[in-house]
Amino acid sequence: MKSVVGDGVIYMDDNISNATIESEINYCALHPQRDTELRCNRCDRYMCVDCAVRTPVGYTCRQCVRGHEDKFFEGTLVDYGLAAAVCAVGGALLPFVMMLFGGFLILGFIVAPAIGGAAAQIALQLTGRRRGRYSGYVAAGGVLAGGIASALLLVGGLGLFTLLFLALATSAAYARFKVSI
Repeated sequence: MKSVVGDGVIYMDDNISNATIESEINYCALHPQRDTELRCNRCDRYMCVDCAVRTPVGYTCRQCVRGHEDKFFEGTLVDYGLAAAVCAVGGALLPFVMMLFGGFLILGFIVAPAIGGAAAQIALQLTGRRRGRYSGYVAAGGVLAGGIASALLLVGGLGLFTLLFLALATSAAYARFKVSI
């Protein structure tokens, strides 16, 4: 429909409206109001930019990524309970250890993460290194609950440094479960 005239200028044909391209409009599987041409490289499902996860081999939908991650999480409810109990005991020990150090607060910055990490390591060993998707949260909650209960009931109250050391122990327990596979 192009015609070239002798001067080298290209002119389009007048009937350009007849040359419309009809293409099928595809919509995201989770957001039907969004049109897209992006497909998951695993399940071939259409997905919008918000649903796409970039992986080394292309874009994958969140459902396929979650299904792939589930292979690595084999923890059971018993494992969650065991991790919570062991970490609660570790958290309960923390206020007592801090009382033993008394005025040596700088030691608390070393001992508190060590107690949280040790409690999480013991929980990992007792569960056979099985972990679930939420094991890090359960371990951190166990350390926090045990430490707060111990501080309120047995030691006499929550102080600023007790909360600081509990935060350090909690983050160490969470990190220990998240790092180990």
